[in-house]
Amino acid sequence: RYLSNIYLDSFDHEMVSNGYRLTRFADDWVVLCKTRNEAEEALNDARQILSKMGLTLHPEKTRITHIKWGFEFLGYKIKQGKGLKLPRHKIKKQPNFMNIYAIPTEKSVKRFMDTIRDRTKRKIPLSLFELIEFINPVIRGWGNYYRKAHVRKLFNKLQRWIVRRIWSHRFKRWRNMGWKKLHESKLYSDYKLVNLISLIPDLESKVASKG
Repeated sequence: RYLSNIYLDSFDHEMVSNGYRLTRFADDWVVLCKTRNEAEEALNDARQILSKMGLTLHPEKTRITHIKWGFEFLGYKIKQGKGLKLPRHKIKKQPNFMNIYAIPTEKSVKRFMDTIRDRTKRKIPLSLFELIEFINPVIRGWGNYYRKAHVRKLFNKLQRWIVRRIWSHRFKRWRNMGWKKLHESKLYSDYKLVNLISLIPDLESKVASKG
């Protein structure tokens, strides 16, 4: 990663000097353009600059797309939506006039769920405290990375799923009513389970009692 940042520094400077709005992390980059023609020119210039450096673009990972269809970048799916129909007094953030939003990619969500699933298998001999200590870093790390994206519904869904995974590990089957002995609120207050919802900046204070 660090070597690619150093090596591609000249690529950044040349693209920016040509008037393009470039965003790059390691060898992943995006150029924002106003028209299709500008995008094609940017792609052609990028090919020429990289060619002089002895590099080529990956044919399957390089494409021109419209923001309405979206694109994936650094684990995010970024696209244009219809926007939220909220009364003006309920809008607490700056207006998003273009209705651009970002969500975790399906691949990232699947990888997160696979990790939690692997760590909460019923055969793993951990106490409840140990189990939650085992999964908390995963929840906190993944949640903090996406906490400022459009994730409220997704985080709610995933948090309920995580709780069911814990019940399943603790009582072998979460539908066996054993969960009534271990209410969800106790997982947060007594066992310090990280709550994905509490990581969302504008919801932190509302769920502090659960975090």
